[in-house]
Amino acid sequence: MNAQIVFLTLFLGIVGGVHPVSLEVSGPVKTVRMMLGEREVAVLTQPPWRATIEMGRTLVPRELTAIGFDAQGKEIARATQILNLPRPVAEFDIALEQGAVEAPAGLTLRWRHLLGTRPDKAKASLDGKPLALDRKLHARLPKLNLETPHVISAELRFDDGFVARRELVIESIRSDTVGTQLTPIVVRETAAQHPPSWDGCLISPSGRAVRTAAVETPRAVVIVVRDPNRDFSLPKGDLPSLDKGTVLRMLWPVGRRYDADQNPASFLFPPSSDVNVEKTSFLRFVSVRGPVLLSDEPLQLADAVAAAGVQAATGVQRRAVVLVLSRKRDESTHAPREVRRYLASIGVPLFVWSPTAPPPPRAETWGEFDDVSTTEKLGQAIERIRRALAEQRIAWVDVDPLTALRLKANESCGIETSARAEP
Repeated sequence: MNAQIVFLTLFLGIVGGVHPVSLEVSGPVKTVRMMLGEREVAVLTQPPWRATIEMGRTLVPRELTAIGFDAQGKEIARATQILNLPRPVAEFDIALEQGAVEAPAGLTLRWRHLLGTRPDKAKASLDGKPLALDRKLHARLPKLNLETPHVISAELRFDDGFVARRELVIESIRSDTVGTQLTPIVVRETAAQHPPSWDGCLISPSGRAVRTAAVETPRAVVIVVRDPNRDFSLPKGDLPSLDKGTVLRMLWPVGRRYDADQNPASFLFPPSSDVNVEKTSFLRFVSVRGPVLLSDEPLQLADAVAAAGVQAATGVQRRAVVLVLSRKRDESTHAPREVRRYLASIGVPLFVWSPTAPPPPRAETWGEFDDVSTTEKLGQAIERIRRALAEQRIAWVDVDPLTALRLKANESCGIETSARAEP
């Protein structure tokens, strides 16, 4: 009988604190052990396969893993999701339905979209032959011979145009997702000369050289977080600009709550459209008028900076986040220094600006910040951002996203890693 574990609770946003987690378990699984990183956080022995887990107050990338064991204590199933790292806006799992015999009798596509958007198109196939999905995204499977492996492929297209794909291989009593891909990470260039091959330039925590397919200089994105009801004015004058090809984006620190089925609620922060720096000056962009903030809407500056860090680290791009401090009270869930450490752990530089001298109340809770109250100081702050982006490169490495954050560079290669994630 095929064994499988599927997470019914998916975490696509920033995760901390206490959360209920539900699983779907099939096959001869008698015990499920749940691990948060290297720490066991729950042991389940019967349905309903649910646990309430303390994810910790520290924002760090980590793995949540459910491991299934049979009656003899042998591992026969495993499911993992990575927390607090950039994730697709939508994901789904292929959940197998057990039949009266060893082979699965059917499947269901269990999906999750960050905004609760529903799929409008779905398709699935078994060994390249189409399967008929009903409205509940369920399909019957023909009788399978498990002496040979079988591949189930599925695709969901959502109303907003996002497309998610997944594959599952079935063989013997075990099922596994298949497919590997290279992971893009940010490195900083420390020398102009580099070796002809990047292999051996990045080292895993175990000391193993990691295959590096390429090192590139893609576009740069700068995400600005500031009070929509601007309570400051920046000095004007002859100021430096960011390099051509840089994209600017504003993230307003006013959270919008989205609930989706049994998954945890998500607080999202509305971003502006991307603007190319050739079309507007950085200073003009930072000073743009924002949406009117109602009197009862709290500012969540630190939470928005964490979300901006995830956005900046999503995709293949050089990146930086700029926070313009406000004199208004910050109603965030997460503490400023904790958010700063989190952005450092995922390799996103954070620049905190104080537009006034003296600085706004509690500015010191962010640690280091730039006084930009004069034209000269503002110009220096912009130049620091430009220089940080100019030094960044994207390296494509053959490891999973969590391991990628823990790589170290060989100094002789003229690069150093940017992420500061701890094991």
